Amino acid sequence: MKNLDYLNSSVSKEIIEFKDIFIKKWWESSKLFPDLDRKTSFFQKLTKEKETNVFIDFFVGAIKSFPYEIDKRENWKQKIRLSMDTFLKKSDLMSIEDKNILLDTGMPKITQEFLKEAQYFNNKISMSDMGQAIRNVWIMNIVQLLLGGKPEMTTAVFAYSMLYPYTDNYLDNPNISKEEKILISDRFEKKLEGVHLEPNNSYEESLFKLVDMIETQYNPSEYPEIFQSLLSIHRAQIKSLLQQGRVSCPYEVDILGLSIEKGGASVLADAYLVNGKLDSEEAKFFFGYGVLLQICDDLQDGIEDWSNKHMTIISQLAGKWNLDTVTNGLINYDFEFLENTDCFSCDNLINIKELIRKNSLMLIFFAIAKNKKLYSHKYFKKMEGYFPYRTKYMINFYNKLRRKYLKMDESYGGVSIEEIIIFALS
Repeated sequence: MKNLDYLNSSVSKEIIEFKDIFIKKWWESSKLFPDLDRKTSFFQKLTKEKETNVFIDFFVGAIKSFPYEIDKRENWKQKIRLSMDTFLKKSDLMSIEDKNILLDTGMPKITQEFLKEAQYFNNKISMSDMGQAIRNVWIMNIVQLLLGGKPEMTTAVFAYSMLYPYTDNYLDNPNISKEEKILISDRFEKKLEGVHLEPNNSYEESLFKLVDMIETQYNPSEYPEIFQSLLSIHRAQIKSLLQQGRVSCPYEVDILGLSIEKGGASVLADAYLVNGKLDSEEAKFFFGYGVLLQICDDLQDGIEDWSNKHMTIISQLAGKWNLDTVTNGLINYDFEFLENTDCFSCDNLINIKELIRKNSLMLIFFAIAKNKKLYSHKYFKKMEGYFPYRTKYMINFYNKLRRKYLKMDESYGGVSIEEIIIFALS
């Protein structure tokens, strides 16, 4: 594929069309306070925190008591599943239907497969990079379900998910010069276009190998949309890269357009890599889903992005204007976007849409708690009433889990912690 072919390709035209559609949807989304579910009282928050702590402590204790005897492990797992079901029935964080989608469709087993393959591919990969890659695996699993299939670990799912920490995090690394990033990116683009290149270093070797893996599942001549979609997300990342290292203000650069293009192209590529082909309505949905996830991520990273001079629609406003109405717009976009989706015929579409809605809303709640100082006092207090926990608990939640994880041994019962967790959830 040549550059000119890409610019006139079907996916390139989709990106242009969808970008305009979702910029309009963003501006049209209501900026009034959203119609949220019931409030959570102070005492309800305390009760939820206690129940969550009890479950976490039980789960950690269960991992530490993982039996050496193989014939005892199934009974051990059943005790955990019973405890989890009891916790979910008390909590409204996740319904039994959510649990069925996340745990009973094979996603834990797929996670286990991915962890093993990722370690084999690069035994020095960091836990944070691994976590980012796994999150994309899960998104692709949701895509598989929406398209009427079953979650599975394909070569393309593995390779594209691994490309995330290799490309996105590389481009975000402030210790690497912009010139070096552009040089690597230019060569990577040529690789995606089908140009034969010998890697210059170990980093390029890994990048090129992942692209080759995708080609073993999908012949570029038979599935050109897949490689066009990879070029689309790559080009969107480069456009975003060019805004790094300098502070810009609204209307100086089209940061909203860049964010929508990058987020939308990312999940659109997920979908093409899952299915090979998409109809126009399916493609439009996955683009819009990517927009939602992108702005949720930007909200979570608002302060860090500002500190690193990474411009997003959130970091542009940080410290200058309150994020009250922007956050309202994001939540309302989430609700309106999912409400108007009817292009899929999978059996559990309603439950999958509700899972996406609740997951997105929870990401936003935790982001608001984390970035409290970016909101007006009145708005924060109003939104706080809908948080599942107290603000302090939410801010410390992930650090608390991390501390518990770091205090544990690498294995119990002769099995690694990661494999134990996957076994418990599978």
